[in-house]
Amino acid sequence: MNMITNEDLKFFEEYKEICAAYQLAGSTLYFDLATAAPKAGVPYRNKMLAVLSGEAFSYQMKPEHLKRLEDMYQNAGEESELKKELALYFRLIEDVRKLPKEVYIRRKQILADSQSIWEQAKAKNDFSMFAPYLEKVIESQKEVLNFLDKSCSDYDYLLDRYEMGTGAEMYDSFFARVKEKLLPLIREIQERGRKIDDSVLFADYDVKEQEAFLEELKDYMQVDRDCCYMGVSKHPFTEFFSAKEARITTHYHKNSLMSAILSTVHEYGHALYALQVEEKYDGTALKDAIGSAMHESQSRLMENHIGRNPAFWESNYPKLQKRFPDKLGKISLECFMEMVNVSRPSLIRTEADELTYPVHVLIRYELEKEIFGGHVETCELEKLWNDKYQSYLGVCAARSSEGILQDIHWSAGDFGYFPTYALGSAYAAQFFHAMEKEIPVVEALRKGDFHVISNWLREKIHRYGAAKTADGILVLATGEHFNPDYYINYLVEKYTKLYHL
Repeated sequence: MNMITNEDLKFFEEYKEICAAYQLAGSTLYFDLATAAPKAGVPYRNKMLAVLSGEAFSYQMKPEHLKRLEDMYQNAGEESELKKELALYFRLIEDVRKLPKEVYIRRKQILADSQSIWEQAKAKNDFSMFAPYLEKVIESQKEVLNFLDKSCSDYDYLLDRYEMGTGAEMYDSFFARVKEKLLPLIREIQERGRKIDDSVLFADYDVKEQEAFLEELKDYMQVDRDCCYMGVSKHPFTEFFSAKEARITTHYHKNSLMSAILSTVHEYGHALYALQVEEKYDGTALKDAIGSAMHESQSRLMENHIGRNPAFWESNYPKLQKRFPDKLGKISLECFMEMVNVSRPSLIRTEADELTYPVHVLIRYELEKEIFGGHVETCELEKLWNDKYQSYLGVCAARSSEGILQDIHWSAGDFGYFPTYALGSAYAAQFFHAMEKEIPVVEALRKGDFHVISNWLREKIHRYGAAKTADGILVLATGEHFNPDYYINYLVEKYTKLYHL
């Protein structure tokens, strides 16, 4: 076996730094596009972003570079961190390294155009306007998959890309539990559950006051403003730049008080994860290869187990009442918490309550299986979408923006991503159960000692990045492998109690 030289290591560090620089530039341009860029400049910006992506591709995929990395991988010690890092890196680039440059650039352009048209189609409530672009995205994804050597179905491959070790068999089993245990409970609540009037949360709330409250909330969560910036976008998201910089967005709704609050808490869960990964992993696959379900576990834990927790609001509800005394001044904390946790079948995934949320994901999962199983035409998707919502939740979108056009994911080519939202929610329940056994979560939330929670998350989960698998982190943090019973039991117990069933 040949030895890895200092020159090899120096090359690898320089290679990673240049690739990270391209990635930083692309991420910054994307964040700017989604938050502040003038709309008239979008076509030119998309074109330049495609050019930049092409240049990054040329450097990253240069044959002599890949050959040298492959040699280093072969010569690295079996248990070394270098071997693990290189294995993860090859996994990250697996679906692009075999693509001709023109195919890669064309896909980037298709995705950029698709996302721009999606935004316009959503504003006009016109799926037919977006459908031809979605068709191109699907065709492009299938073209990419044809260049790869796979021992599984196309959709299994895509699922594994977003969370290593997952596939349709695992998700089928998981969602079968959702159908068996949660769908009946959702129906029972609608038929027999007591009525909780949360209409006050959908009154007219001044956006400036919402913004001011979120600044107070960020102080409570001890958000480091030198490291974490927040903007506004159509669809809330998070971009990770380094252990010293993360950017999140929210979206304010004048007639939905909790939307911006919970989406901000959610996105901060992502940001906190990125900021607490070991700094030495910046710009490496040991950070970039964190699975989507793992990342979603942290945002869903923050949004639901923290952001909907009564102890969280013992400190923050008085501040919210002070901002909106005419609407909330006479409403008790107990009543407010019932409103925050109300369950009602609805159309919008990002606005869904905890109980119905996995059903929104289930619908998208079943449609994606149809798309990549070759069983559905793109023009049929909206009807199938609406039929499934009617069947599972008893609701049907009157407008495309509240139905099939509500999410950005398909326009961005993120097939296989949606299921990780539900899996991440299940991970979150298991993590939170373990957290409650080890630290005084309720006391910390009441006192505003948020660092107690963030420190536990850093030590048990965040700092490892992708150096450990999701299952490895679950075992380390909770003492057992993934167990969906924590999630199912948590939801059944919470909502049975809330609705006096």
